[in-house]
Amino acid sequence: MFSFKRRAHPTRYAVLSPCQGGAAALRLEGDPDHPLVAAFAVADNPALTPDLLQRLASEAGIQSTPLTALLDQEAYQTVLIEAPNVPDDELASALRWKVKDLINFHIDDAVLDHLPVSGRNSQPPSLYVVAAQAPAIRELARPYHQADLPLAAIDIRESAQRNLGMRLAPEDYAVAVLHFDGESGLLTFTFGEELVLSRRIEGRGAGGDFLFDRVAMEAQRSVDYFERQFSWLPLAKVYLAPMPDAALLVRKLAEYLPVGAEVLDLGRLFDLHGQERLLEERMQNRVFHLLGAALREAR
Repeated sequence: MFSFKRRAHPTRYAVLSPCQGGAAALRLEGDPDHPLVAAFAVADNPALTPDLLQRLASEAGIQSTPLTALLDQEAYQTVLIEAPNVPDDELASALRWKVKDLINFHIDDAVLDHLPVSGRNSQPPSLYVVAAQAPAIRELARPYHQADLPLAAIDIRESAQRNLGMRLAPEDYAVAVLHFDGESGLLTFTFGEELVLSRRIEGRGAGGDFLFDRVAMEAQRSVDYFERQFSWLPLAKVYLAPMPDAALLVRKLAEYLPVGAEVLDLGRLFDLHGQERLLEERMQNRVFHLLGAALREAR
């Protein structure tokens, strides 16, 4: 169930997931390259109960559709490691051994998944490993099972942003996507269909201009690291997820970053016709990762 890999023979999933301040459901239809958000429902309720899930699924018409939910970012860690030089049937145990001292919970409570990372012939291959807390996965899945809803995949924010970024990158270029919700942020770097690097940005405890300075400075450090470690991948641009005061943060990013930055127009990626609430910047920020997760099987 816990997997963020794209499938060779895709099935269109719907998303029914916790989000900022509650939960939301959405369903895509139509052109895979510019899908229509055919249904959208949101609830301002922090408690993810079976009744709430059933109501949102009914409003979005997805009671029988395979569902994706996003795991809370506090319930998993991401680690970039050198790929173990072992046979495929020994990879799982080798990964557990390599990451056991790199995560802040016991490896016996971890569920692992991984993706390859682009490299040059002169460098050993790398793997992007996600270690999720098994109890958190079970807790997330429980109300779906109680509601008799077909939860088929649990995803993470990083791969949701990867799904968005891969649609924005010019050929042979990497792009970065930054989501910031006013307290914390996530910056991901995507090349082709690959999630190359991610960095979390902490903004709690800061306010005003100092907050955006902190975000921009951390973004600059991450871009500098990316350009050093992945110098063969030219970075085209940094896209900022829609948010209130997005224009102010973009101007601040422009002061710090060596590449251009702009606010991501979600209308470039999705047909939002008929979904008035999804035209609001605050709502777009709130369900940004749900939209990305909905693209996981869109090809």
